[in-house]
Formats: sequence, structure tokens, C-alpha cells
Amino acid sequence: MPLPPGGETAWPPPELNPVARKLNEWSAWYSGDTDALTSVYSLAGSATTPLSQRFFQSDKPLGASGPATIARSFWGAPLTPGTQRTKLHAPVASDIAELSANLLFSEMPKFTSTDSVTQKELDAFQTDGMHSSLREAAETCAALGGVFLKVVWDQVLSDRPWLCPVAPELAIPSWSWDRLQAVTFWTVLHEDEDVTLRLLEMHEIGSISYGLYQGTPTELGDRLPLSAYEGTADLAALYGDDGVMLTNLPWLTAAYVPNVKPNRIWRGVRCAANLGRSDFSGIEPLMDAFDEAWTSWMRDLRLAKSRIIVPNAMLETEGPGQGARVNLDREVFVGVDGMLGSSDGKDIVLSQFAIRVSEHMQTTEALFEQIVSSAGYSVQSFGGKGDVAAVTATEVQARKEQSLTTRGQKILYWRPALQQLFQALLGIDREVFGNRSKPEAGIDVAFPVAVQPSMQEQAQTLSLLAAAESMSIYLRVQNLHPTWTKAQIQVETDRILAERPDKAPAAVPPAPQPVLPQQ
Repeated sequence: MPLPPGGETAWPPPELNPVARKLNEWSAWYSGDTDALTSVYSLAGSATTPLSQRFFQSDKPLGASGPATIARSFWGAPLTPGTQRTKLHAPVASDIAELSANLLFSEMPKFTSTDSVTQKELDAFQTDGMHSSLREAAETCAALGGVFLKVVWDQVLSDRPWLCPVAPELAIPSWSWDRLQAVTFWTVLHEDEDVTLRLLEMHEIGSISYGLYQGTPTELGDRLPLSAYEGTADLAALYGDDGVMLTNLPWLTAAYVPNVKPNRIWRGVRCAANLGRSDFSGIEPLMDAFDEAWTSWMRDLRLAKSRIIVPNAMLETEGPGQGARVNLDREVFVGVDGMLGSSDGKDIVLSQFAIRVSEHMQTTEALFEQIVSSAGYSVQSFGGKGDVAAVTATEVQARKEQSLTTRGQKILYWRPALQQLFQALLGIDREVFGNRSKPEAGIDVAFPVAVQPSMQEQAQTLSLLAAAESMSIYLRVQNLHPTWTKAQIQVETDRILAERPDKAPAAVPPAPQPVLPQQ
């Protein structure tokens, strides 16, 4: 599959416009940028921002003739002229994405291979840098419905390849049935009013192709040799102006990890039917209402500030046409007529409204619980009602059951993607850096248990199994240290047997020899 020819080719491809608009909406919630939320949910930026989303639109389809209408939306409501912006945003969306990443990658998964040399190379990849990249990718995945990961390397910067997360709005995937066949990543290298310089990077099985294009903000433009731009001259030196690099691998050097499936909102969009579903999908109106409730609560606080209403006679004029003011810091007012006891209703009036704390608290709690539950998580996972600090691991698991179920569902998509990616990593490690790994041997990925039992609970369980003579010392050590290798487990088992010779297995006596009859 070649790179696009360029010319007047629209970029990004127009068939992905529905995806781009929704990704823009989820991105605004994830970032917590109030300007982005206002732009997404109002018509103000729709004429100039092609990715803006006309939220709560009427039954009139997008692009239909006639004026567009917008239903009630807190972030879409225009600001009253002459007033300050007082809308508040509570970062519930970013908290949900962060929780998802923590549930999946608070600990590094264990990668194992049946080949000892390959296992040694796998252990070298399991670093803090790899761990942080996977956690970053998981947070993006939860927010935007999926994430791409690609294998990258630079022999000047590192002695082995690594994984780089890519947001879905910067990738054009190609599918074979429901499997990723190829993907084209694109990066804007330079942009002004007239010229946009883009670098396209297409990953296929067996090759990676690079293309430099000079066009406009909406068109790909002419393809240039890689040596024509300083930022891509290093690629030209390695792979020529055509920019084709052969990997000699039977695996794709990139992968797409969907957040969860099935896809509810893009079932009718052919090019997006295989994309994942964001944790925010369907709860955008609830998060909008949550921000409105918080803003109303803070508005009550502002309105409840103690205010003093004074008669006109107490005001000091600033001059003709300049208005008047009163200095409330003065302790003594001299010569003010009608200040106290006035019969014409011009007394000093103290104004202080009540703060509806209980009503707002109940509203925000109900909205938060519904948002979190609809996203697939338990409120206790956010430190909500029911402190779980002093309970057993079984009780913690029961209270967080919904979150753990969602975690298990997401692992179903992460495990096969990581298996393929680490095979590609080992393949590039062998082809480019000359290491002797054998990724063909296969790789197993094991995610750690989300809720770890305490040491006391583990000791009690193992003690009962040992008393029932239903578990060997080797298996007990393995159960207590699941991340240890077989050699480490065997060494610890031998030490325990050496310290407790009475528990060492007795030597098996030789089998008795049969007595043959004498001739």
C-alpha cells in the first residue's frame, strides 16, 4: 500500500470528519480547557474550527441548509455582554482517564518467553521508561477511545528500541476485517497561513515508509524529497529520498489498542467501525450538568457575601458623569441626612443570602455517582463513600467490583496488542542492534493482580494449605513472589529446606530386586 499521491488530496481524509469532531469533544473534556469546551459546545467557533462539535444539535443533519440550532447546554450558553466569566470546570473526565491508567499500569506487566536468551532481552525492556510510556498510552486510550503505539529507535539516543504512544487524531488506520493492516501517522512540521509541511509515516508488515508533503491546511499538496527539509534530512540519509525502510519482520511495527468495545457511536461509519469507545462516551451531558451544579454552588457563595445598601445621600460623587461611590472603611460619617431612623425608607440595609449547601451537595454527589457508574467504575475507586483503608482485600475487591470488571475487560484488548508490539520490539532489536533474541518463540503478558492481599492474609492462606499438605514449598514461594523467575524460586526453596532439614524429603529407597528361583 503506497503513501498518498498528494496534490489536491484532502487531509485529514474527509471520511474521518465525524471521528475528528468527536475526538475533539473528548479531548476538550480530557484537557479541562474551558475555552476548548466553550468552542466545542457553541456555534462561535464552528465557522473557523472544522473540528468543533455542534453539541445537542436538532434533528437537522449536519450540513443541512438553514440555521443550525442548539439545545440547552451549560458550556454552549453565550456569556452575557459586560459580565465576567464565572463558569467552573470540575476535572471529572481527566480523573476517570487517570484512574483507568492506574488500574491497568500501576505496576508493570510481566513479559515472559520460553527462550532464555529472549527472556533476558525482554527483562531489559521492562524499565521505568517503558512503564511510563504504557501508563501514558493507557490514559490517552481511556479518554479518546483508543491509542496507537509504534516502535521507534535511534542508535544515537539509545542502544535498543522503545515504544512511543500516538494519539488517534494523528493516525489514519487501514483495516483488514477487524485487524489493523497498516497505519499512517502524520506530523505537521511547519504551518503558516498559506503553506503546511507534513511528514507522513506509514507502517506496514515488513516496511516503514516516509513521505514529505508541502500543501495547505486542508490539502496534502506536492510530495517533496526528504532531503528538501532540514528536519527530515536524517531520514533521507538513512533511507534515501523515497524514504522506504524494510524491517524484514512478519509483524507490524505499530498497534492500535481500543479502550473498550463494541463501538456504539461509529457503527455506521465504515472507516471508524473498528475504533474503540471512550470512557466519556454518553456521559458528556452529565459532565456538563456537573459543571453547572458546581458553578451554581460557587454562585451562591458569591451572592451570599455580606453587602450593605446605603441611601444616595451617603454616596460621594466623582464628578459630572463619573458616578458615585461610598467608602465602607470609614468609621464615622459626618453630616449625612437621613442616615438612621429615616421615615422615607433610606436606611442602611444589610443584604446576605442563604447558601444552599445541602441541596448543591446532594445534586453534585448524585451526578458524580452517575457519571462514574456510567463510565464503568466504582465510586470507592475515587476515594468516595466507604473508606476501604482498614478492610481486607476481599472487601476491597467487593466494593470496587465494577472498576475491576472494567479493568479486566480492557486487559482483553491490551494483552494481544502488547504481545505483538514486544515481538516487533525484539525483532527490531535483532535486525538493527544485532541482539540474539528469538521473538518467534512467542511472548506471554501477565498483568498483576489489582487488589493485593496483605502479608497476614497471604501467610494465613499458605499456612492452611501447608497444614493440609496440598501445596509444596516451591509453590508457596512462587505464590508469595509471583514476579520471581524459576531460578530465584528454586534458590529460595533450597534455602528453606537447608534451614529445616527435618522437612527435607526423605531419600526414596531403591526398589527391591526380584529373587530368581535357583536352577
